[in-house]
Amino acid sequence: MRDCILPIPELKRIEPILTEYFGYKRAMFENELLATYYHEYPNGISEDIAKNYMTDCSYLNDIAIDNGVFDYRRYAPNPTSTCKAFNPSRFIMDSEHNILVILPSDDMLERLIDLLQKHGETDNDGVIGTTLFVVAAIYEKHKNGGLYTEVTISENTLPYLEQVRPEMLKLYELLNTKRYSPSKKKELRVLNPITIDNGVKKITIDNSCYWLTDLLDNYLRIYLGVNSLEEAQQELKEVYSAKKGRKTKNHACELIMYGTFHLLQKHSSLKTKSEQIRMTLDYMELLFEADSFNNDENYTNAAIAYLAKQGYKPMWKPKQIEDYNFSPNNQSTEHLW
Repeated sequence: MRDCILPIPELKRIEPILTEYFGYKRAMFENELLATYYHEYPNGISEDIAKNYMTDCSYLNDIAIDNGVFDYRRYAPNPTSTCKAFNPSRFIMDSEHNILVILPSDDMLERLIDLLQKHGETDNDGVIGTTLFVVAAIYEKHKNGGLYTEVTISENTLPYLEQVRPEMLKLYELLNTKRYSPSKKKELRVLNPITIDNGVKKITIDNSCYWLTDLLDNYLRIYLGVNSLEEAQQELKEVYSAKKGRKTKNHACELIMYGTFHLLQKHSSLKTKSEQIRMTLDYMELLFEADSFNNDENYTNAAIAYLAKQGYKPMWKPKQIEDYNFSPNNQSTEHLW
């Protein structure tokens, strides 16, 4: 690994590109920005300047009244907080200083330059080289478990992802598996009794007017957030099936493949898709182990097309939760179920 200097004006210049193609968040380099601020301004800055870099203290926001698991306010923080504090990261991003970032290897910078030369990419404005440099630093942080984004991990996060969510998926699957009527050629919503057994006592209820199943459906819609039976079954199979023999999906590899190709398509001098894909794969070889991704151009072309068709949005997650899904309907980091 190697510490490298990244000029803050260069980072700021390519932030829109990093955000669009690689799911960049400024929080990823929060520690580096703060280190530069405290090094360059050990005594702080004047109040007249600091007042231009005040931000809301979101961690002091009042959480709205909790009236139970079906109250939307439970997971909607009150946005009316008036607390503000100086944000040194915002201030330092407007400076001409540098931050120190760590690259995966001592010769990564030289290998990036060789990559551009190999493919005849002039990169006159430095956008491609600087972007790929920053992405390498982001991936190194991710690989070492030090990449922090706006996804917050609370004490409930891992129990939700590893234990509660798969049970929710199984319940959703049960509730949404309907009988099929060959004569009427459609699925029937049948009102069946429901038996609940807690190991001590067993009761059977009629589920009159679908009161319980509708209640559970509304609950799962918030805290599970899948859109179909097929989607729930696919997640159960791909995420929660027996680990033995199942290869974990490399989300970082997928994200960098997708982002690099679209970066080159938009900003490089490479004319053909084949050239753009080849350079994408060569860049991935700098970051990933050779057997960790498919290096075939046709496969990569099809994979990128599939992601684009699915409306793929690049987003980094902390390494320990990257293989799991959250509910898109629930923005809380505390009330996950």
